[in-house]
Amino acid sequence: MFSIKKISLPSISILIIAITCLLIDFDLKLWEKQDRVIEHDVHWYYSYLPSQFIYDDIKQEKSDYRFGDNYYLFWPLFTEDGKKVNKTTMGLSIMYAPFFFVAHAYTTYTEHYPANGFSEPYKLFLLFSAIFYLIIGLDFIRKILQHYQFSDKVIAITLFLIGMGTNLLCYSSQSATMSHAFNFCLFAVFFYYTIQWYAKSSVKHTIILGLTLGLISLIRPSNALIVLFFALYGIGSLADFKERIVFAKEKWLMILLMAIMSLLVWVPQFMYWKIATGHYLFYSYTDERFYFNDPHILEGLFSFRKGWLVYTPIMTFALLGLFLNNEAVKKHRIAIISFMAINIYIIFSWWCWWYGGTYGQRSMIESYVLLALPFASFIQMVLDKKIIVKILFFSSCLFFVWLNIFQTYQFERHSLHYEGMTKELYFKQFGKLEKIENFESYLHYPNYDEARRVNKALLVKENKEEQSIENIPYVLPDKKIQSRKQINLIANNKKFVCADGGLNYVIIADKDNASTWEQFELIEFEDGTSVLIAYNNCFISAELNSKNELTATRKNAWDWETFIVEKQKNNTVALKASNGKYVCVDKKTNLLFATSDKIEENTLFSLTIK
Repeated sequence: MFSIKKISLPSISILIIAITCLLIDFDLKLWEKQDRVIEHDVHWYYSYLPSQFIYDDIKQEKSDYRFGDNYYLFWPLFTEDGKKVNKTTMGLSIMYAPFFFVAHAYTTYTEHYPANGFSEPYKLFLLFSAIFYLIIGLDFIRKILQHYQFSDKVIAITLFLIGMGTNLLCYSSQSATMSHAFNFCLFAVFFYYTIQWYAKSSVKHTIILGLTLGLISLIRPSNALIVLFFALYGIGSLADFKERIVFAKEKWLMILLMAIMSLLVWVPQFMYWKIATGHYLFYSYTDERFYFNDPHILEGLFSFRKGWLVYTPIMTFALLGLFLNNEAVKKHRIAIISFMAINIYIIFSWWCWWYGGTYGQRSMIESYVLLALPFASFIQMVLDKKIIVKILFFSSCLFFVWLNIFQTYQFERHSLHYEGMTKELYFKQFGKLEKIENFESYLHYPNYDEARRVNKALLVKENKEEQSIENIPYVLPDKKIQSRKQINLIANNKKFVCADGGLNYVIIADKDNASTWEQFELIEFEDGTSVLIAYNNCFISAELNSKNELTATRKNAWDWETFIVEKQKNNTVALKASNGKYVCVDKKTNLLFATSDKIEENTLFSLTIK
């Protein structure tokens, strides 16, 4: 890749990007924190490896596998018949595997760290894995652009701007263990071998394409759409399309081999599902789904909550490049635009179109591979213009690079909120690393229940006065209210329980006095269940997909928002969540989690009626 005698300009760009990712990693040192690196969705992506190769328990049935009271190693979902199953497919575990085994060998033979799959060496090597695949992906883009005879200068600038000016940087460093740097690499490999396959449809190229496509889809099934780019590659007219049909008929055996290779990659997944659920095919996302009749395309592209071009504005240049008359772009315009249009439609038809607590539109990162071609064409066009055009363009690019790096740090510091940003907050917080005063008052949280298409016809308002949907909670109609009380809760550490507006409405027991944040409305139903409403008019929820942490962010009351209040001695109560666990206070952080199997000292609360 790199020549010892002379390092090319594109190689220098790749080196700068990789070093920047390393610097961010070593600056943040996230591997030293228990609940970072292997966090959120990564628990699912990664769990195939330690559960199989360390704990010999791919079904995760032998134990609940946790450190302390509230850090669970695995986050299985439950089937209707009570079996545990991993939510995501195992594609990322395959790509993590070499680095996992190196880390496991190190921890096993040195004994400096626990060989448990979750200690610091495992996390550090997972971070290294993202940079490794990022380098491969960028190098394949280099090969692609060289094939279309772009100069080293144009290629170097293109690579630098994609690597430093987009959220690919964040997802190769701060959020490196998510899927996107890995699939970015695979998309680049797939693009390159698509070129090779149409030049020479050899068995080798066919097998590589098939295996790559299989792995792409095994990491993120919706990304199988990349096959559309393969099918439309090089088609620029109706005549080209007709020729392609004839060509496909001639190469049907190779196309069949490619499909078989793709399917072969999925065989371990089918085997896992059979072992875990009894079925070779299983939809593990439960009630999560696409809503193709109601996509959020404009919000996904332009909103301040998570708009792609708001948080990655530099890619506007790549989109403009699609309409240039460059020969390389003209040859692939139909393939790229077709993929981009359908991909955007699919991405923003997902129920959670903002894709949870993340920086920018992470779901768009893989498409940067295809956009590298029009991006390079746009840069080439600028280099052929007058000096004033060059100054304006490169000044804008440098600003966008700075903005991208700065916002990566804002995201880590929580001054760029993971899902509640508004236009007003964005500009008030702009250029400020620490949170502005009254930061939380500008937030607008997404309504998860609305996003899941909760049927509002099945919901009733307890108070039917003139109040907007955003400002009044809903309760299920089959719940008959027995009583409503204004209460305070005091934990066993003698602190008041609080819905902390300064900490994104987490529920924490750390206040010496009771004021607004410490007031709750307890609604008790005749069936013995209860809900708690915080001062922000949101229900308290035990977030069962996020370490069972209690938060006050839900506008509607469903299972996660219901509790059973069990009276104990000395006027204390215990709160049992819908997962059957009791709410307890973490001794280190004072945060509340629904994780205790039994009533203990830290699960008891004094309940005072106001």
